[in-house]
Amino acid sequence: MATTITDLLSVREISPMHFESIFFPEKMGNTANQAYGGNTLAVAVNAALQTVPSNFNLYTAMGNFLGPALVDRTLHCFVRSLRTTKTFATRLVEVSQIRDDGQSRLCLFMTADFHVQEPHTLLTYSHPPAAKVSEVQHSPTAEENLHALLERGTINEADAKIHRQLFQLEERLLERRLCPESVMTQNFAGAARKGTVTTQDHLPLHDKTSSDYFRVKHHLDTPAEHVAALAFVMDMGISFLPLVHSGTSLTEAGVQSSLDFALRVFVNGGKEGVDLNKWNFREISTVTGGEGRTYTESRVWDEKGRMVCNMTQQSILRPKMQVGGKAKF
Repeated sequence: MATTITDLLSVREISPMHFESIFFPEKMGNTANQAYGGNTLAVAVNAALQTVPSNFNLYTAMGNFLGPALVDRTLHCFVRSLRTTKTFATRLVEVSQIRDDGQSRLCLFMTADFHVQEPHTLLTYSHPPAAKVSEVQHSPTAEENLHALLERGTINEADAKIHRQLFQLEERLLERRLCPESVMTQNFAGAARKGTVTTQDHLPLHDKTSSDYFRVKHHLDTPAEHVAALAFVMDMGISFLPLVHSGTSLTEAGVQSSLDFALRVFVNGGKEGVDLNKWNFREISTVTGGEGRTYTESRVWDEKGRMVCNMTQQSILRPKMQVGGKAKF
């Protein structure tokens, strides 16, 4: 078992442009034998980073989740170079696992685009967060919030036990502080008792926000480590956020999972770049939903107020089937 996020996302090159994860991917937020999608995505990003010069910075990684990865075997990343110029590089990454019958099964494919540092920039600006929230020092840890909800009767001991089991990976790798104004903080990410009231109940669904502060627990050294860890974090909570913000129980969904992703990084690596050793602020909101899908965005700012990145995803969201039916992809 990996003890740091760097270890969990590390890869080794076993043949030219073919990388294998050192550790098995791990689960988070579910009880099935399925890896957390952000783990698979971050390993893919790390593999792509190994194939470009260190002065190339990731600015976009987009693709599709083709199926869940399993937690009892490694990930294989096959990287193809689509272009490498003096200024830009593009890589295509296919992530797969070897099945018990020896056949390969695709889990994810992604294009990753890189850009060298420009000597000058014409415009520099950032959109601020939508909601005004408490500063990091006034925001509780996940465990502190859990105890507060227990005391208020919003959740019970069984809820707390399940939560700790489902999010052991997050607790091991990340330090988070939950903004008190956040919907997910107040309703325990949708697991609170039915009828729980939040301070954003008067807002339309697309105006509600959930937010937190995060940083890694173990020091990161290289720009590649920071960017891979950022990809890991950015997948968290997006697919089920529409349920949480609508006050719909997670148990009412038959199928709920991310379909695609677009991670865009606006700050380069290096000394003044992406830094997950320091606190970063994340805000998530859902934009639209219909036709059995939802579209949700997560944005991150650093301590300087710069927007570091955003992640947008479409997710499948189906209601539970009637008795005798079976939800499937």
